[in-house]
Amino acid sequence: MSKESKLNKKEAKAAKKAAKLEKAAQKNAAKAEKQHAKAYDKFVKETNKKNAKGEKKAAAKGVAFTAVAIPAIEDFQSKSELKAAKANEKAYNSMVKKIEKKNAKLEKKCAKKGKPFVPIAIPTQDEVVAQENKKRKIFTMILLILLIWAMVYFIIMWFMYVAPVVPVDNEDETTTAKPSYDYATYSNPHEITTTPDYSIADAKLFLQQVIHDNWKKIGYSSDVSNSSITYNNRTVTVNNAECRVFSCEGKTFAVAVKLSSCYVYDNGKYVPLTFNDTDIIFD
Repeated sequence: MSKESKLNKKEAKAAKKAAKLEKAAQKNAAKAEKQHAKAYDKFVKETNKKNAKGEKKAAAKGVAFTAVAIPAIEDFQSKSELKAAKANEKAYNSMVKKIEKKNAKLEKKCAKKGKPFVPIAIPTQDEVVAQENKKRKIFTMILLILLIWAMVYFIIMWFMYVAPVVPVDNEDETTTAKPSYDYATYSNPHEITTTPDYSIADAKLFLQQVIHDNWKKIGYSSDVSNSSITYNNRTVTVNNAECRVFSCEGKTFAVAVKLSSCYVYDNGKYVPLTFNDTDIIFD
């Protein structure tokens, strides 16, 4: 590519950039003009209201009234416009000072080396304002995208969350968790193949005999074996034996389905019980 074509390409790029900046400046100017007209209308409305109120008050007191003057729209500047203009002017002057400092340093360096000096162009204040507005818009857009992404993520996590379920074997509903216990009791090493699974009625009769023979040991003040024994429709495993859970007069019991053992639930653990007689079982 020749030097001339490169220069033409560079000039076209610069012209395109300048046209883009000019378009942005025109857009910002139109927006600012609209905001300016809105602020002016508000100022006129408020001033007329104040003047009417002041005139009425002065007439009541019998004194002369001097109305607040309303400037032409092109001479009016709102507080926000004055503040923005002051900030823009300060930022622009600071930028110009930095460019001038760089140009002075570059000029000194070029003079020392005997090279031609090409100063850095200083943009107009309108161009600087347009560039700052563009940067601000890009930053706002990025921030908005991040906020939307975070909101969508937390909504998805909220609906996907499943609370953990803690299994509770304790009959007492006020107990939230039950510790596990190891029971050092006798275990038959031989596989039992002949003992059947007894019915719930048989298990109740078995439990009635145990309560009758152990009511003091269990903690009752009297023999409650004739009271209602209720099956709780659940089973637990105690000492590797499947047991049905019953309740009677505020106590919880576990009876093996093969009637090989019986337990009372006391202080967070199942305590083994046995019977001493068979008068109820074989009545």
